[in-house]
Amino acid sequence: MANISDIIEQFILKTLGEDDSVDISRNELANFFSCAPSQINYVLETRFTLDRGFVKQSRRGGGGYIKISRINVEDDNYMNNLILESVGDELSAKRLSQILDKLLQEKIITRRESEIIISALSEQSLSMPFTIKDSIRARAFKNILSTLLIYKEEK
Repeated sequence: MANISDIIEQFILKTLGEDDSVDISRNELANFFSCAPSQINYVLETRFTLDRGFVKQSRRGGGGYIKISRINVEDDNYMNNLILESVGDELSAKRLSQILDKLLQEKIITRRESEIIISALSEQSLSMPFTIKDSIRARAFKNILSTLLIYKEEK
């Protein structure tokens, strides 16, 4: 059986459908699922992220509406935002895998490219102190994304 986070995510995705954006009320959604608004926040913060192809905008008043927009991953701004904002200064192996899954799903990279990146930036490949491993992984991945962006433009 799916957990409540999965159910809320699927509900929002179904509501979004083929549209570019949807407005939702955090409180109404919490009431609908009989859960705390913090559970809705958790789903929004972990499942509707830039690296998964979504942008969120909060609107104050009227019960706290949130606009969730699907972004065009073919747009160069998506890759630039991914490089500058989503990856950040540190990147765990798990987060790297999530970002690569999205890039693979959107056909920005191939399965082979994804596996090469995972292999190069894995815990085993980065045999260094834990305190710097995630920052080295983030820097290397940003360079890889920059290269992908350059070669994407040449197509």
